[in-house]
Amino acid sequence: MSLRPRCLFASVLCLLSIVFICGAGALSDQDARIQLGRRLFYDADLSADGSMSCATCHEQRHAFADGNRTHPGVTDEPGVRNVPSLGNIGDFVTLTWIDQHISSLEKQFFVPVMGHDPVEMGMPDRKTMTDRIAGDACYRRLFSKSFPQENGRIDAETIAAAVATFERTLTSRNSPWDQAQQGKATLTPEARHGDALFSGKAGCSACHSGILFTDQKFYTFDPTHSQRIRTPSLRNVGVTAPYWHDGSAKTLEAAIKAHRGLPPLSEADEKSVEAFLQTLTDEHFLHDQALALPPEACPL
Repeated sequence: MSLRPRCLFASVLCLLSIVFICGAGALSDQDARIQLGRRLFYDADLSADGSMSCATCHEQRHAFADGNRTHPGVTDEPGVRNVPSLGNIGDFVTLTWIDQHISSLEKQFFVPVMGHDPVEMGMPDRKTMTDRIAGDACYRRLFSKSFPQENGRIDAETIAAAVATFERTLTSRNSPWDQAQQGKATLTPEARHGDALFSGKAGCSACHSGILFTDQKFYTFDPTHSQRIRTPSLRNVGVTAPYWHDGSAKTLEAAIKAHRGLPPLSEADEKSVEAFLQTLTDEHFLHDQALALPPEACPL
C-alpha cells in the first residue's frame, strides 16, 4: 500500500527523496491525522457488516448530507431523522437535531457508529472496531505518524479523534453570497431582494443568524409534539433537500411554507427568498478533491 515515487535523479538522490519527500516526513503530524480521518470517514469497515461508511450518509455532492428523507442502517431499521449537512461542522457547539449535550465531534462519532436508537452503522463494540482498523498496515503507519504522543495507539478514542480532525476541515465559505460580501461577485436583483427579505420582513434571520445561518438553539416547532429541534444551518441548503429534521419538506418552497408564525409572504417574495437561499451553495465545497474519497494507495 506504500507510495512508489518516480525518481528522475541518480540512485542516491532517489533514496533521499523517498526518505524526505515520499516517506513519513512528507506529512506533518496534523496533515497525517487529517488524511487518516479522511480514510476512516470513507471506510465501510467502521460498520458492522462492512456495508456503510460515514460517507454513505454524508455525501459530498449533497454538502455531506444525504438527499433522502431518512437513511436506514445496516440492519435496515428505518432512520428517524434527516441526515444533516456536515458543512462547517467544526464551528458548531451542538451536533445533533435533538441532543443538546453532544458538543464534541469526538463524542458524536460514537452515535452513528455504535448507537442503537436507531441502529446506523451497527458496530457491536469498541474492541471489534479497533481490531479491524489495527489489522491494516496503512492505518498502523498513519496512526503512528498522527498520534506520536500516544505512541501511535489505535483505540476507539484515537479513531474518533482522527475522524473529527477530518470533519473540522469541512469548511464551506465560498458561495456566491460569500463572494458578494467580499465584493468579488454580484447577486441577481431577485436574490438581493430575497436577502433583504430574509434579514427583514420575512424574519428568517431571527433563527438562521450569523455566518453559519443558524443560532444553534433548540425550538418546539409543532405544538402537538414537545420535542425541541435545533435550527439547521442554511449553507448549501439548495443541495440538501429534503428538509426539516424528519425530511418532511421535499422542496425549499415547502420548507418555507412549513414555518409557523412568520409574516406571510407573497408568491413573488417567496421566490426571491428561494433565489437568495440558492446563492448559499458553495460549488467548490461540493467538488473539492481534498474532501473526496481518498486514493486507494496509502499516503505513507
